[in-house]
Amino acid sequence: MNDLKKRLFKKLPKLIGSVIMVLVAVYIVKKVMDMDIRLADFRSGRIITALVTAVIIQTAVIVISCIPWMMFIRSLSGIRVTYPPAMAVYTQSNIYKYLPGNVFQYVGRNKLAFDLHISHVDVACSTVMEVLFCVFWTGIFSVAFLGGQIASLLVKYGRNFIIIGVVGIIIAAALLGLLWWKFRDRLKEYLSRYSKAFAPERRRGLAVGIFYYVLHNALLAVSYFTCLHLVLGDSCPLSELISFTGAYMFAWIVGFITPGAPGGIGIREGVMIFVSGDSYSDRIVLFVLVMRLASIIADIAAYSIGRAVALKTKRPRHS
Repeated sequence: MNDLKKRLFKKLPKLIGSVIMVLVAVYIVKKVMDMDIRLADFRSGRIITALVTAVIIQTAVIVISCIPWMMFIRSLSGIRVTYPPAMAVYTQSNIYKYLPGNVFQYVGRNKLAFDLHISHVDVACSTVMEVLFCVFWTGIFSVAFLGGQIASLLVKYGRNFIIIGVVGIIIAAALLGLLWWKFRDRLKEYLSRYSKAFAPERRRGLAVGIFYYVLHNALLAVSYFTCLHLVLGDSCPLSELISFTGAYMFAWIVGFITPGAPGGIGIREGVMIFVSGDSYSDRIVLFVLVMRLASIIADIAAYSIGRAVALKTKRPRHS
């Protein structure tokens, strides 16, 4: 009886993982069906080129996006985490974002703590740092591309930032207060250990994690700009293409921080049409549709690459 329980306990994580992946598949299919895709829109060579371009760049970005997270884990834990296992976990957890709640992609990353016997706190703190710097650098790029138009967008959407900022500060303060009250000694131990992340031998890794999103956003900006040019046509001036690129990046931030708006559904169209006016509204909606479809395909492709890497690293080597 005990042996049977042990076998069932060992198979439980795999069973849970299978159930989660079935749910992910169901929600992906539902999301695609909700997009109201018209095949007639994809008969144009320019639209197909935009879709393929976005899929290739976004897949590459997802596959390498575990780098800052991995670097933060190295700096905080002092353990040299290697790229293959980190990428495998990152790409798998990334696809969990299609589950309701929009948090499972972050929770799923703690599988790395199980796999490599790393502190769950180190992994969770690394995830928080990665999200913060991702939002920060995306904000910098969107402001740079939008120029003077950022002021009108902040007037329209600034309330979202203020509300989320205030709520975030209150929750963070309450959580820190509770942790300090219940686990003061343990918290002091972590703070002392994390101060070593700034030691000379770890600074380079920390810097790579902090500044990685300059490259990340540059690649995505090229993708957005190219696809906008293909979808909107040659008549759209360069200055407006740059502004629309910034608007799409700004819309990602608004969608990210807005509760109840997974993936920024409806928000990206709203922000971009607010910037573009009525002159490109139909094409802007098509552009957002192309980018959403490309994002789903890229997530699946990155997940497949991560699975292949995970299976390869687990395969026993023969002499």
